[in-house]
Amino acid sequence: MISTFFDNELECIPHFAHYPKLKPWVGLGYRSALAKILILGESHYLARTSTYHHNPQDWYAGVELAGVPDQGWTNTRGIIQNGINNHWKGASKTIYRNIASALEAGGVMSENPFMSIAFMNYFQRPAEQTGESIIVCPQDLAISAETVGAVVKVIRPDLVVFCSSLAWKSAKKTSLLEDMRGEGLRVRASSHPSSAWWNRPSKRLKGRSGKEAFIAAVAEVVTS
Repeated sequence: MISTFFDNELECIPHFAHYPKLKPWVGLGYRSALAKILILGESHYLARTSTYHHNPQDWYAGVELAGVPDQGWTNTRGIIQNGINNHWKGASKTIYRNIASALEAGGVMSENPFMSIAFMNYFQRPAEQTGESIIVCPQDLAISAETVGAVVKVIRPDLVVFCSSLAWKSAKKTSLLEDMRGEGLRVRASSHPSSAWWNRPSKRLKGRSGKEAFIAAVAEVVTS
């Protein structure tokens, strides 16, 4: 269900040399999709007892993960593939269930919408606390923008949707949004699909809920 077409180029991105499991999910139907869509979540997180990701300098220098029991928690592709296989069962899969439903509502027609899109988390370091947002430091700002920008250059999406207000605000502090728009990409903001704002209107989204903003963004490229 996953395409490895772009992997040779993705593996050249410096951060993925340290953490290859953070490479984006790219669905098997992505290259032939009517519109190529990259969805950005917020961040992975680890077991409550893990602290090896707490020091940003050490993390970005490259932590040795051999034998670490929760390293699978950052395996983006494995998480999505397992979710598809298990029909997104479980409370932790709410984000993916809601994204899949909104993709369908926006016009992405597939046996499974994730087959037609690409997905990765914006932040390239797991959040310090399980289930909580990352405490963003300058290195997170720089390397997240650098890595996402490099992925965009490789997979060339038509639309990038930020499904995290924290990721959106962080990207605005860099040149990433302007760079992507300068290359002709459509860049849109939503809210986190497992947050209350997914179904609640917000001023940030001009009176729309996160779900409504997401669906509108997808429909805009699918029908154009």
